[in-house]
Amino acid sequence: MTHDTDSWRTQPMYTFGEAARLANVSRSTVKTWFVGYTTKTGKEVHPLFSDSVGQNSMISFLRLIETVVAAQFRNADDARWHDVRATYRNAREVFGVEYPFAHINLISLGEYIIDRMNDAHNVGNPRAIDLPHQVVKIMHQVEYEGGLAAKWYPIGKECPIVIDPRIGSGVPTVSGTGVSVQAIRRRWKAGHKIDFIAKDLALKSAVVESVLQYGDRVAA
Repeated sequence: MTHDTDSWRTQPMYTFGEAARLANVSRSTVKTWFVGYTTKTGKEVHPLFSDSVGQNSMISFLRLIETVVAAQFRNADDARWHDVRATYRNAREVFGVEYPFAHINLISLGEYIIDRMNDAHNVGNPRAIDLPHQVVKIMHQVEYEGGLAAKWYPIGKECPIVIDPRIGSGVPTVSGTGVSVQAIRRRWKAGHKIDFIAKDLALKSAVVESVLQYGDRVAA
């Protein structure tokens, strides 16, 4: 359960396209996870997340983190859609929270979760599965407040690029400065040298280089 005091991380902030770039998945994947889709045979497939969002709606910071985690679950061993859905559904049941993929318990359960496999041989029986190392890595990039994600360091806490929904409307910034990744990227594109940008913003040149590399990956 979330409260009004959590509005800074539950209010809509990211378009499907923005979330897709930050999570490193396609926009169509993010849209499917929030809107669902119809198969060629006419079957309605329900969305992964329960939000009632429209085709052009925006998602919150907590849903962004869940999207990132879901993407890593999907990429691990080529997991199928229903595997990701089963994992998410059962994580909600086990944790009893609204945002299980953005909850600190995802780590504190000892790097495994319960997955009830819905097949003919194992209907409803719980099975412990190892968390994919990609998911563990993501969760260690997150800082938590009140048990829920509050900041995300998308390339690791050793690099001061942070996504904090309280700073810069949730865009990637250089931690402690409020300077956005895209602002630095624009200056580089305008012809400013790395050393000049670093000196002007009181940053290390290595930080500016990391920002530019990351900025190129998430650029629109």
